[in-house]
Amino acid sequence: MEDLTIEIANGKQITKEEALKFFDFELEDIFLASAKIRRKYKGDKVKVCSIINAKSGQCSEDCKFCAQSAFNKTDVKVYSLVDTEKINEVSIKALENVGCFGIVSSGNSLNDVEIEKLCEMFKKHKKVSHLGVSIGRISDENFLKLKKAGIKKMHHNLETSENFYPNICSTHSYQERVDTIKRAKKFGFEICSGGLFGMGESFKDRVDLAFTLKELGSDSVPMNFLMPIKGTALEHLPTMTPVEILKTIAVFRIILQTPDIMICGGREVNLRDLQSWIFQAGANGLMTGGYLTISGRDITSDKQMIKDLDLDLDLE
Repeated sequence: MEDLTIEIANGKQITKEEALKFFDFELEDIFLASAKIRRKYKGDKVKVCSIINAKSGQCSEDCKFCAQSAFNKTDVKVYSLVDTEKINEVSIKALENVGCFGIVSSGNSLNDVEIEKLCEMFKKHKKVSHLGVSIGRISDENFLKLKKAGIKKMHHNLETSENFYPNICSTHSYQERVDTIKRAKKFGFEICSGGLFGMGESFKDRVDLAFTLKELGSDSVPMNFLMPIKGTALEHLPTMTPVEILKTIAVFRIILQTPDIMICGGREVNLRDLQSWIFQAGANGLMTGGYLTISGRDITSDKQMIKDLDLDLDLE
C-alpha cells in the first residue's frame, strides 16, 4: 500500500482495479496519496463557487433524485426564467466572495428566446469570465452565441456511470450527456462535469464515472452527495456516511489528479462535523450558499473554515 501511495503521489496513473482497492483501505492511508496530490497540483488555494436557480421546476426529465422533475411529487417552487436584471444583481453580489457564479436552469434545455436574454446580459456583465451556465442540452448555434457573449464555462453533470445511469433516468440517454460535453469542448468551453453519489451505485460505478470524466477532460469536477428528498423516487435511500464520502473524494483525486474537485450538494447534511476533511481527501474547492432547491452553509462560515485550515481563498 505504502509503495503504491508514493508512486501515485509522484504521478503514477492507476488502473480501475487499483482504484477500487482504495475503498478497502483505512482513511488515513488513502489521505497520504490524496492530500499530497492535491497540494502538488493545487497548492493551498481553495476555489469557492455559488449558483442561482434561474428557472425552477416542471422539468420534463424523469431523474429520480431531482425535486424539480415533473415526474416527482415535491413542493418545489415553480417559476420561469427569472429576470436577467435579477440574475445580474445576484451574481455581482456573489462574486464579491466567490470565484465563480453559475446560472442553472431546470429542464432539458432553454429555448432560443431565453438564450438570447441571457446572452444580452452576459455581454454587459463586468465579470462575465467568472460566470458559467448549466442549462441542459445546447445547439451548436447557441454554443456560438454563448461564446460570443463571453461565457467560458459550461456545466453538465454525467451524474453516475454509464452502467448505472438507466436506473436514474430514462427520458434522455447517457450518450446525449457525453455528446453535449464533447461539443462544448469543441467550441472551447471549460468543462465542469461531475456526479451525484449515494443513489445506490456501486464503488465500481464511481470509479467508472471518474475514468469517464478523465477521458472527457473535465476541468472541474463537482461532487454531490444525495440528500433524499420527500416525493422523489429516491426518498427512501439512506444518506452516505462521512467516511464513505471522504473515501470517494480521495479516490476521485487519485484517479483524476489535476482537475479542480469541488464539493457541493449534501456536504453539510452528510459530512456534518467532518466538512473540513474534504481538503485532506483531495478536494480543492466547494460550493457555498445553496443547491438549487436546498439551502446550504453561508459564505462567512466557509471562509472561516478555509482560514482556520491555513488555506487561501482563490477568487481568480
